[in-house]
Amino acid sequence: MVRRAALGGVLLPVSKLLGRPVRVLGLEKVELVSGPVIFASNHQSHLDTALILASLPARRRYRAAVAMWKEYFEARFHPEDHTRGERRKTNLLYSLIVLLFNAFPIPQTESGTLATVRYMGELVEEGWSIVIFPEGERTVTGEIGRFPPGGRMLAARLGCAVVPVRLRGIYRVWPRGERRPRWARMLGGAGAEVRFGEAVIPEAGNYAEIAARVEDAVRRL
Repeated sequence: MVRRAALGGVLLPVSKLLGRPVRVLGLEKVELVSGPVIFASNHQSHLDTALILASLPARRRYRAAVAMWKEYFEARFHPEDHTRGERRKTNLLYSLIVLLFNAFPIPQTESGTLATVRYMGELVEEGWSIVIFPEGERTVTGEIGRFPPGGRMLAARLGCAVVPVRLRGIYRVWPRGERRPRWARMLGGAGAEVRFGEAVIPEAGNYAEIAARVEDAVRRL
């Protein structure tokens, strides 16, 4: 109830206003896929998750779980290496993201990947779609980075379709390194764009091949 109220009443409308005008393209391709899917997107800013969810129909928006970079919250998982203030700040941020976006941590360099993938499998079995950012971190330049194989691409082996998502324009609104976002209209340009592509059905192959297929699908949008 808290998540629905916060998303629908505050976070999603504010994100759309910041990126206004927001163009959503290819949504009909999402409707062609039944059941839970994996949304694999490039990563431009802190607003990405909210804009993707805001672009989806309600039946998918409120049945989505978001994979987040575990190492970003190092002070929570390795508190012995951080000050009390850092731990409090990180724990608060982590709790808010989990509450508001139904997020879960996925490691990139640490152990625990298999346990996370098992959890993803449970989510999919219960009808939840998953939002992932295969780059693993926000872009520094605005360009799409490489989609490395590993924990994020293990999700593609869960037996459901992968829907590529291409974000444009939102990097200028909240680039990496900036403490707060700006209004898209103040920057000029066409605002933000969220474009969904045709679903990719992962076939047998190694994780590098799967990552390459998904990356190519996102780049071609």
